Amino acid sequence: MDMANWQNYRSTVNGMPAVFTANIEDVEKYHGKGLDKIVQFTIDYQADDETGLPSEVEYDKLINRVFKILTQLTALPNVFFAGHFICNSQIKIHFYCKHENLIVETLQQIDFVKDINVQKDLIWDTYFDFLLASPLEIKLNATEELLDLLKSKGRNLSDTYLVEHSFHFDEEQKMFPFMDELSLGDYSFTTLQYSAQAIQFNEDDEPYFLVKLEQEISLENSEIFEQVERFEKLAEQFSGEYMGWECDSLMDANKQLN
Repeated sequence: MDMANWQNYRSTVNGMPAVFTANIEDVEKYHGKGLDKIVQFTIDYQADDETGLPSEVEYDKLINRVFKILTQLTALPNVFFAGHFICNSQIKIHFYCKHENLIVETLQQIDFVKDINVQKDLIWDTYFDFLLASPLEIKLNATEELLDLLKSKGRNLSDTYLVEHSFHFDEEQKMFPFMDELSLGDYSFTTLQYSAQAIQFNEDDEPYFLVKLEQEISLENSEIFEQVERFEKLAEQFSGEYMGWECDSLMDANKQLN
């Protein structure tokens, strides 16, 4: 199993910080193929502090236990590792299967496994609606990574940055009402630009119209996260896609815009 095909991100569960992992490898091979039962179980760990998350040493110990289980369960027929989440001194792990008996028997022989539970999940609600990151969660995690990158380069987040937000639209007529809303609504920006023609870099890519919005903000507080969430919802309202943001010290400005 290739960890490169694991989607990792941070979120919250019941108000507590959580680290999620979703397996995105070979989903189409197993989804809709009769693996309609989900086996869920937990492993306890010693939390590092009030966040409920493990220390680095405890995390390594925990992941070793996870891989011990993965090695045994993924060797069984018709089994798909869906993912897990780490939160509040526990990791909860999820597997889809056709027949749960062998999985349950195997898990019952592992002394650190607790709370084994089997449920019907015909359309994989747990996987698609809970374990997989939403587009907004992906962008919020990317925002954290960008801020960490800036700090690693010695940048002071309390400085004012020129931040560029990008939006894609599959049709031109969807783009202009969106820009009207930005211009007339309560949105702060320095420039608003758009592509006059649809953009298509490769023949296999779907063409799109591009909107870019620039604003000057400090990155030391929650404002950038609030902007990401706001733009995600606004783009969805106008049937577009918010692509995320870059800042003046990291972006590669090559696009030709009006």
